[in-house]
Amino acid sequence: MGSESAAADGALTLAEIAGKVHLICDDLKVSEALLIKLDNSQVVVHRGAKVKKISGKEEVNAIVLDDGTILSTSGVFIELGAKGLMELATSLGVVLDDTMRFIQADKAQRTNVSGIFAAGDICGPPWQVAKAVGEGCVAGINAADYAKKL
Repeated sequence: MGSESAAADGALTLAEIAGKVHLICDDLKVSEALLIKLDNSQVVVHRGAKVKKISGKEEVNAIVLDDGTILSTSGVFIELGAKGLMELATSLGVVLDDTMRFIQADKAQRTNVSGIFAAGDICGPPWQVAKAVGEGCVAGINAADYAKKL
């Protein structure tokens, strides 16, 4: 449940491991890139809906929407507020890669926006601490050099 990019991004992440994911939102306030990802995913989006009741005795087994729709479920995640990192980046004009999942950065960890650097998981695989540390070091040095020139 939630209406902003953090909820949409969470739903997309859950869709990678869950059998079925429902995103319940009164008004979806996400970037065009994130909207495209949602539209191309298996996430079922319930726009204009509100949760009336979460049902279950010992554990969650259903959600009742304000229009009377009953969704069988075994879990609920509530994500209110906060823009996701990718939406923040794209709102600043940072270019994403072809998959629209990662920020494009050159070998100096510069993005297409002057003064914005990216490193680690946000730049894509491989998911290695060593890669993140190395890229973070490069980004930090180049960001400091950039700031000194200002």
